[in-house]
Amino acid sequence: MNRNKIILIIIGILALSVFYKINATNQKQSSISLKQSAQIAKLKAENKKLTAQQVTFENSSTSTTTSKNNPDKKAEHIATKLFKSLNNWNADNWLEKQQTAAKYATDDVLTYLGGGQSVDNQSTATKQLKQLNATSQLTASTFYFEQHSEDNEVKGIFIGTVKTTSSGNQTKNNIKYQFTYNTKQGKITEISTF
Repeated sequence: MNRNKIILIIIGILALSVFYKINATNQKQSSISLKQSAQIAKLKAENKKLTAQQVTFENSSTSTTTSKNNPDKKAEHIATKLFKSLNNWNADNWLEKQQTAAKYATDDVLTYLGGGQSVDNQSTATKQLKQLNATSQLTASTFYFEQHSEDNEVKGIFIGTVKTTSSGNQTKNNIKYQFTYNTKQGKITEISTF
């Protein structure tokens, strides 16, 4: 073969290999560009999501701050404390529940809810509860409040579930009360079942 032909073939092979390398590099860059575009789109979506979460958090922080001064929330807090103190007990701390509940309700309310027993009756009841290994626990509670409360009064409804254990037997009872919370006294002042 002629020397010129050999040189042309070598140049052709080199040109062809350069063309394939350039083409392969372009395809890699194109692939990288697609991956980067996908990553950018993903980051933008995450950014939008985080921005939405931040707005939600800021709104919930504002509403939490507002609810601290909301009479319904104060009434709910006091009523929760009252019903927990009266319904979460065992035989050893049963007598203490009335003392704890007195912080959250007037004497009339406590009498209505089963308080006001004589010392002898309390002593007898405590002995019986210990013999039965009795316990009680408020397991669920829901509150509803009137839309427009009167001055110094918030009227609400409490619905709860109490699990009682006695001699190994468990029962669940639903309890329902209408109550009035007095904002000046900071206590539940009226209660009735419905």
